[in-house]
Amino acid sequence: MIAILTEFHIPVAQVYSTMFITLVLSIVAIVIGARVKKLKPEDKTPLWLVPVVMIVDMINNMSKTNLGKRWKGYAPYFLTLTIFLFFSNISGIFGIPNPTSYLINNAVLAVISFFIIQTTAIKSNGIKNYIKGFFEPIFLLFPINLISEITLPVSLALRITGNVMSGGVISKLVTGLLGWAAIPVLPVINGIFDLFSGTIQCAVFLLLTVMFAGMKLSDEDALVEEKTIEDEEEFDLESLLEGE
Repeated sequence: MIAILTEFHIPVAQVYSTMFITLVLSIVAIVIGARVKKLKPEDKTPLWLVPVVMIVDMINNMSKTNLGKRWKGYAPYFLTLTIFLFFSNISGIFGIPNPTSYLINNAVLAVISFFIIQTTAIKSNGIKNYIKGFFEPIFLLFPINLISEITLPVSLALRITGNVMSGGVISKLVTGLLGWAAIPVLPVINGIFDLFSGTIQCAVFLLLTVMFAGMKLSDEDALVEEKTIEDEEEFDLESLLEGE
């Protein structure tokens, strides 16, 4: 396998780190899912489950706000995307090469988001209105409308690649310049570029995907069912901890 990757100039470190992070996150998700199934509604919520509930609740609310009636079909993908991007962006802190510093990985995620956005437009508006949208408001704007759609996955992939890669480049430059003296400096650099910048880029990628998908909805689909906003109780961390 290594010989094949080397022949096609594919960085081996990023491939193995991608596989490792995916495997670890999959195992964690399976374990959490198995433990959640064993919980009883009347029991007090375990403390370890609180951050999980908060993250899921945040993604659900974001999906409801931007994707109206169709939010349930998108929330699982947005949650998966958020978790994978976050841990891929900050993996450098743990000495693992960042999968998101490799353009191909980001391009795959960007293309998936692109197809989700375009599929949303077709399902919500119909193929006829979808094609018609490229010629609005006037026929002459067709090339510009087409280019604006195509450049979306390109900008998503390049933005996160450049920002994540810059942290690794700066770390190598500092190490090469200072040598062993760079040891006390590297944690600060990793904290800024891996944790801080990585979190921001994860949020930007997610928000752009959600917003562009929401912009493709028809007026009817963009409406959220009343019960999802008015009748549902707001997330109350205190009551959750008390098991109420």
